[in-house]
Amino acid sequence: MKKKDRFLKITYVIAVLIGFLVAMLVLSHTAQNGRRTREILPEINADPVYVECVQGEPVEVTLKAREDFTISGFRLLLVNISEESRGTVRIAVTDNASGLLLNQVIPVETITPGKWFSVPADIGFAKDEAYTLSILADGSEPYFMQTKAEAIDQLPFEETVIQNGQDTGCGISLGIEVAEQVTVTYGEILYYSVPLCVITTVMLILCILFGRKRISASLRRIPLAAFFEKYGNDLFLILLFGALCVSIYSRAYVKGVYISSDSAGYLREAVNMAKGQGFSYDGLAGYRSWFANWPILYPAMIALVMLLTGTNAYLASKILTMLLVGLLLIILRLCFKKNAWFYGLCVTNIGFLNLAYYTWSEIPFMVFLLGFALVLARILGQEEPETKWYVLLGLLGLGCFLTRYFGIYVWIVAGLYLLCLIKSYLATREKKVLKKAVMLTITALISGTLSLCYLFMNKLMNGMASGVSRTLWWDDYEKLTNDLIESLLTEVFNVFSLQIPELIEGFPYHIKVLAVAVILVGLVWFVAKNGKHFTRESVLFTMGVMYYGIFIVIRYFSSMDTFYFRFFEPASFLICIGLMGLLLPYLRGKKGFHFFAGAAAMLVLLATVSVFENGGMNTSEESYYAQLTAQWEKSYEEIPERSVVIFNDIDFRSSYYRPDVVEGTISPADTFEGLKEAYYGSEYLCIRREFAEVMLKDGEYGESIMRELEDGLKALEDGREFLVIRLR
Repeated sequence: MKKKDRFLKITYVIAVLIGFLVAMLVLSHTAQNGRRTREILPEINADPVYVECVQGEPVEVTLKAREDFTISGFRLLLVNISEESRGTVRIAVTDNASGLLLNQVIPVETITPGKWFSVPADIGFAKDEAYTLSILADGSEPYFMQTKAEAIDQLPFEETVIQNGQDTGCGISLGIEVAEQVTVTYGEILYYSVPLCVITTVMLILCILFGRKRISASLRRIPLAAFFEKYGNDLFLILLFGALCVSIYSRAYVKGVYISSDSAGYLREAVNMAKGQGFSYDGLAGYRSWFANWPILYPAMIALVMLLTGTNAYLASKILTMLLVGLLLIILRLCFKKNAWFYGLCVTNIGFLNLAYYTWSEIPFMVFLLGFALVLARILGQEEPETKWYVLLGLLGLGCFLTRYFGIYVWIVAGLYLLCLIKSYLATREKKVLKKAVMLTITALISGTLSLCYLFMNKLMNGMASGVSRTLWWDDYEKLTNDLIESLLTEVFNVFSLQIPELIEGFPYHIKVLAVAVILVGLVWFVAKNGKHFTRESVLFTMGVMYYGIFIVIRYFSSMDTFYFRFFEPASFLICIGLMGLLLPYLRGKKGFHFFAGAAAMLVLLATVSVFENGGMNTSEESYYAQLTAQWEKSYEEIPERSVVIFNDIDFRSSYYRPDVVEGTISPADTFEGLKEAYYGSEYLCIRREFAEVMLKDGEYGESIMRELEDGLKALEDGREFLVIRLR
């Protein structure tokens, strides 16, 4: 190396080091007048309970400071705000001396319902001083969400909400942005600036000393590309599985509980099964009940996990969901090999995630449904499928039915393909085609007959094949159709993990119909151009489209919940898998495809890390489930074992938590002896004090009932909420 070149390199290195030192001096320098804003939000009550802001009537909140602090703003969450509203909400704060500290008028149309928004304020609170926050609605009637009493303890003030001169006894969805004086450097303000400077300096010095080409060649020799080519697919699936497990545990156990009325039914049956009661979902309560509203397989799976892990029923349902998600990814891996990561993105669908959070049977149903579609496609695509594939198809079809009664539709789809096989045989007279048709027919008959036998068993034991009457009651068909259009649009955006954009959300329904039609026409055109008969993709599309069509028709002729993601996600999942199969040839091998894969992996990783960073896995405090069960314990503390609770108003989600308790009613025509017969399995009758007092005041009930209530009230100790009357 020439002396001149050596001198230049040394000079450049020194210049880089000087630049690095200057950058470090700047980044480590303390920023002037540093202030950090810390957001404190109360935990919203999981139940839909509100504090209404009535037009012209202020809601006043007394805030008594527990300490000295300064805020830079309030955080509010409001609901019940329509897009057409042009009213305002006035926020005012006064101190003890009636001095006005804040007077802000907010147009309602600028507020997004259900989301926290800021009201700027620069207010200093003094310890033990009381301040009044007044909220006055003008031309609108928004609602605050109620917060739990213990949630108020998170805030640095005591909160009392006054409405119509009365203490509501609850908190409202009101938070604050606490402003704190801090010493902060520019390096802390500019995220990652220090490590970026270090890495840049090292790379510049290496390039100066050894040359850019040599450094670049050395980096290329690191076998990262070969490593990710070989293991990237499996690593991504493992990462995806871990991310979903973390999300399910955090969101549905540590930070929330997702139990609907259906969920409570599944869990109650699972508890009874785990205790050896079989199909008797009220067996532990002493009744000869029969679980028929839903198929048995899902609660049986929960019960099995309970027995194997020793966990409570709700946590067992979350563990089961995690295992099923893992099984789903394994199926994708076995079927799609090194492209499985691409298909695995389907589990990031918003609808799929919500299904995973709830204790619902859709996740196991989707596992069986996908398996059925893939095995059916394999049978149709092979000249001489082995017998084992027909057996597996029959078991998967039975699994679809035993997780959701609607799952029997898979044999309608199989019947369509059977007709195609018969048509093909008549045209070609090939014995292999005839054999395939015969084997498929036998499989459908055996599996379908077993499903019908299950319904017949329900009919014998319960009186109804599917547990309840599913005939029509009154429906608003215009609203039902609007819900259908909204649900179809939601399915499209859920695929991309997006909410419906505000622009499209604001379309009138007849315009939304056109938007749905355009999307459907585009999908049909793409599938018609790229799809082929009897392929894996065509079977997935057929099953998904048939699901949509049959379910929509059934819903218009029988009443149940309205259209929403829970009903359509299984079909959307199949259609997405099929679409990905048609898209893959256009994407595979493109440079941007590898970048997309890396970006997807990075987003999944960051999403997982963010759960930990946001305290989603923080178990230092009791989980949301533990807090909820503590409330249930308190609610049930006066209810003896084997009781019937009359006019039960205890949280419906707890019905599985006390499976020895049943709900009951009393009508004016009832007698006490009749109640004993009706509630033959219970040893005690429990009724809340205020309900009993109202019944006595009405005087409409039978003499024997009135006598028991009178005696119960006389014997009831002060502070007790429930009358407990012995039945046996």
